[in-house]
Amino acid sequence: MTHQPRRFASKTSFIAAAAVLGAVSWSETAAAQSDVTVFAGGKLDVADSAYAGAAVGLPGSIDGKGWAVRGSIYTGGYEYESGSTTIDADFTGGQAELVYRYGSGPTWGSVGAGYRYVDTDLSPADPGNRRDGGQGEMIVSLDGGHVAGPWRVDWYGSYGFRLDDYDALVSLTHTVGSSGRIRAGLEVAADGDSNYSAYHIGPVVGFKMGEQAEFQISAGLSDGDDRSSDGYVRVGFYRSF
Repeated sequence: MTHQPRRFASKTSFIAAAAVLGAVSWSETAAAQSDVTVFAGGKLDVADSAYAGAAVGLPGSIDGKGWAVRGSIYTGGYEYESGSTTIDADFTGGQAELVYRYGSGPTWGSVGAGYRYVDTDLSPADPGNRRDGGQGEMIVSLDGGHVAGPWRVDWYGSYGFRLDDYDALVSLTHTVGSSGRIRAGLEVAADGDSNYSAYHIGPVVGFKMGEQAEFQISAGLSDGDDRSSDGYVRVGFYRSF
């Protein structure tokens, strides 16, 4: 069958947001000399999704630097057209990574490698969709940030070897007001695999909640191959301990 997606997105597109929040939290973690961060959030787009996870420093890590493990679980759904049939897809999965973190400001980041597993249930069945059923793959990732005065840039990227899928996100923000607790700017993201590509772009605002937590919200334009433009909303939260 020929797939004509009406609503389709990578089942890992929102993981980029999760890991970006992890990168954000690590910069705050280093400042606070703590080494455990929890994060959660969701995204309304051509695929609706939610996630939760944690990053934990391993013995020997100091001030948010060194080796750590990062894991997350996620779930969501989307629908697409296969010929004249509308297919509903629901997915649930998780991933775990071993990451090495460096720096504590003004530049920080991490590189990681791990394993991702996603189980996708299609209704009705669609044998032509290679993502049907359980899929596992090795992944690599990188993320980080840099602060220059009131300006801040954050980045994230990941690649899965079995499905040839990728995610990337970059944001640029500027401190708003004298309190330093609000930053606002723009984020740009892309995700896809060998069969499709998609992107979103929109304003993003971060609200610092105490010294070790932040809430983020972004909304804007979502577009991609073989589908019409749409809007998206992304929210996220992290807290370091």
